[in-house]
Amino acid sequence: MNNKIYKDIELYTDGIGIVIYSDKAMSYVNEGEDFFKKEFYTPKKVAEHIKKGDIIGFNTGTGGKYNIKVREGYPNNDIISNFPVSIRLAIDVKGNVVSFIDLYWLMEWSNYVPEEQQIFIDEGIYNLTVLTRRPPSGIWGDNQDIYIYMNKIDYMPKLSWNGVPQLFTD
Repeated sequence: MNNKIYKDIELYTDGIGIVIYSDKAMSYVNEGEDFFKKEFYTPKKVAEHIKKGDIIGFNTGTGGKYNIKVREGYPNNDIISNFPVSIRLAIDVKGNVVSFIDLYWLMEWSNYVPEEQQIFIDEGIYNLTVLTRRPPSGIWGDNQDIYIYMNKIDYMPKLSWNGVPQLFTD
């Protein structure tokens, strides 16, 4: 496949988080299932999935409008200094399709995700550097930019999350 990773996704959320997963890795979830209650409700369960890399997510602190800028590689120094709130995650991509959804979509699983909220990339393990900053309005979730840099690596890194990663500050 060997696609360059570059896509802008406009995502409106009601929930307080954004979830990223590889469609094929999650093919065992049944249409309409409450995956949130079953597998993503407690910080411990979220941490288990993050360490596996099958379905990952982060807390945005609020619902809102997010401008997700998915890029290949690692951020440059300009991005790092201008978007100081950051976390590191990893995902094991199976089946070439990665979806970006509102946390609350997990309450009624759907195998359909609009193509505008998906990227198509090579299978493999990717290190994710997720960066943001407080929007100009001062209100989290108010037309907020989030950069997600994806860099393909050889093996799943040992991630130390014991709960839900937070992509905001108080």
